[in-house]
Amino acid sequence: MESPTGQCHHPPGREETHERILQAAENLFSSKGFEATSVRDITTEASCNVASVNYHFGGKENLYLETFRSLLSEVRDRRIESMRRDMAARPDMSLEDFVESFASAFMEPLVDQSRGRFFLGFFAHELNDPHLPPRVFVGEFIHPLVEVSIEGFERFGPPMEPMVQRLCLMSIVGQLLHALKARALFAEDQEPVMVPADLQEHVRHIIRFSAGGIRACAAAPSNPTESDPPREATS
Repeated sequence: MESPTGQCHHPPGREETHERILQAAENLFSSKGFEATSVRDITTEASCNVASVNYHFGGKENLYLETFRSLLSEVRDRRIESMRRDMAARPDMSLEDFVESFASAFMEPLVDQSRGRFFLGFFAHELNDPHLPPRVFVGEFIHPLVEVSIEGFERFGPPMEPMVQRLCLMSIVGQLLHALKARALFAEDQEPVMVPADLQEHVRHIIRFSAGGIRACAAAPSNPTESDPPREATS
């Protein structure tokens, strides 16, 4: 249907069906993965017929891509906005302050009640059984976040080679992901206690540990760069 301004609008019922399918797909793809989720599973949860997936999305593969992109963009944009807001408000922040800003921006979408909480499940299934087109995750999600993070490293961290900056960034990400998963892994442990019960206490440790590691990497006699040849293994 075309409005007087020349713009096309779907009838409200079609838009509602489209959104119900997306929401059902988020729930199911994030909890079960692509292969274990059937089109009928999705349409049953969305209360629509099987043909609706083809009508609105052109098939299961395109629905998976659109669902993933929708989640990616929300998590990515929230993280970038949070880091840029902190960097603008605190132009003289310390390295610890910047790592804390990065950690907060990284964790917030994953632990609150927004759609971002589905992201970890989606990501875990995609790593184990990839179905996204090549470069979608890295190009549309990772690279924009790395760009902002490296900008922060340049402003608030010690001088380092670009590769070392990226390695430090990936180390922080790995620790934060571990903090999220370790709580469930060690929930039934008694003694010794492996991780703090308070997630924020764990994150504060990561911030201190990472800031010290970044300074140590910057002070190292030589740092690996993209042009360094690999060293031969010694026996």
